[in-house]
Amino acid sequence: MENTTNTTAAPVKVEQILSTRNPEIFQLMLRQEVEKPAEANPLGFFLEGYPGVGDSVERRVAYQTVSKQFIEKYDITEGCDFAIAIGKPCKLLVTETFEQRTWEGGEQQPKVNPSTGDILTQNGSPIYRNCNISFDVNAQDVFIAHDRATTASATKVAAQMVDDLNS
Repeated sequence: MENTTNTTAAPVKVEQILSTRNPEIFQLMLRQEVEKPAEANPLGFFLEGYPGVGDSVERRVAYQTVSKQFIEKYDITEGCDFAIAIGKPCKLLVTETFEQRTWEGGEQQPKVNPSTGDILTQNGSPIYRNCNISFDVNAQDVFIAHDRATTASATKVAAQMVDDLNS
């Protein structure tokens, strides 16, 4: 795992206030757009302005469970700047891990390559991405460098090798 410094911090906005089965508890969908340095995406640096490649903005989303009293106390509304509303500086912190989160009725899905749908792994272990609110604005994101050959691609190669051996 490698630690990287958080890039230029933008405001954490309350995108949505979602209800739950309990009328006293809500989920805040928080969003932050963080500018990535050019060295984080060299191809994007050279292809600036090309859709999907030159975009130097990372869109982060986190969900935070809050009480109705919290929403009322801090006057939380959709579209508000969360840090200003609560009076505390904050940011959305990314932490990648090999630990899969599970809950009643579901489990976390591993990171995938959006172009191919392949699961991203390191030494064959799936990588899981978590994004949470942090009040430590100096905290650093933790990213795991993934293998260049993905799980699905490695499986295809292995299947081809078996076919070649059987021929």
